[in-house]
Amino acid sequence: MRDFEPKKMKAITFTGIRRVLEKATQMEAAGQSIVHFEIGQPDFVTPQYIRDAACASLQKGNTRYTSNYGTMALRKAIAEKLERENNIHADPDGEIMVTVGGEEAMAAAILALVDAGDEVILSDPGYSPYDSMVKIANAVPVYVPLREDTNWSFDLEALERSITPRSTLLMLTSPSNPTGTMMDRESLERLAEICVKHDLVVIADEAYERVLYDGNIHVSIASLPGMWERTVTIQSFSKSYSMCGFRIGYIAACKNLMRILIRSHQKIVLCATSFAQDAALAALQGQSDEISHMLTEFDKRRVLIYDTFVRLQIPCNKPQAAFYVFPNVSCLGMDGDEFCNRFLDEYGVACVPGSEFGPHARNHVRISYATSLEQCQEGMERLTRFVQKCRGEI
Repeated sequence: MRDFEPKKMKAITFTGIRRVLEKATQMEAAGQSIVHFEIGQPDFVTPQYIRDAACASLQKGNTRYTSNYGTMALRKAIAEKLERENNIHADPDGEIMVTVGGEEAMAAAILALVDAGDEVILSDPGYSPYDSMVKIANAVPVYVPLREDTNWSFDLEALERSITPRSTLLMLTSPSNPTGTMMDRESLERLAEICVKHDLVVIADEAYERVLYDGNIHVSIASLPGMWERTVTIQSFSKSYSMCGFRIGYIAACKNLMRILIRSHQKIVLCATSFAQDAALAALQGQSDEISHMLTEFDKRRVLIYDTFVRLQIPCNKPQAAFYVFPNVSCLGMDGDEFCNRFLDEYGVACVPGSEFGPHARNHVRISYATSLEQCQEGMERLTRFVQKCRGEI
């Protein structure tokens, strides 16, 4: 029998995040105590008012297809939010599209905007599904290093050197998964100038735009001069409202780009789930102390974990956003892969090696604090013992 696997899929690995989770789950099932720092999913239940809206929508029988673009009520609410919070002026009639989460938005955008052999600029480190989807689209990923000394921003000189006549897209994630950092306005303005100069389209993944700390302000690159016409802005309800399982996100883009994107989205999923769209509408229109509580709790965990790495003298940028810490563990005489394997095997703590996010980050590990404060405290106590053991102190 012939090999049914296409060549392009041979280059697509099962995500390392899920591999770590599978191993940790098996260890847990065997009776071992595991601290889960691998998954970037808020541990909070979706706020009650949002769940109530979903239930009410179902009870009303809202179970039919919607427009490919999403319900007009939700698109209008998204347009108001974008205007108010992002300085993006998008027409709900033709410039906003509701998607099945940020992942489908990303996949639909890449598949719609590249031809085979086109080059797509990715950050290193960066979110690994981008790389996979570029390869599935038969395009070529081009990796540009982020600079740890500038808070994991693009090395703009290296970025410009990487651009060729085949370059079509640039993937931008700010705030960032895996680093927990974000680009400031000045850096984004310089990046925007390069994109305009070289006629690049930007896919801006802004899933963590509301999970901010220390007064940091998120800037959408689409709001900068010359960028609305060349930016696909992706936002999501998963992280901001703890709605991961609802699978609701959206794209904002000018009509010229949206006429291309809508055909990709239409052929992949047709439309987002109807009653989940009603829940998203409620999320935007309602207010709840639960949202503020989530951010307060994330911040407590962030401070605890960051302070622990500082105390242990392990280099680590202070997270500005999202719920990730991305320390450099090479001072312990190992790379991220060895650290993660040993930390899980010897101390029952699951985290993700930086190599999952690109070769430039092989000495790093990603720790997600989207878990309880008690789990974070336990994980940091185990980290302290592990580091002491590595240094021969115990």
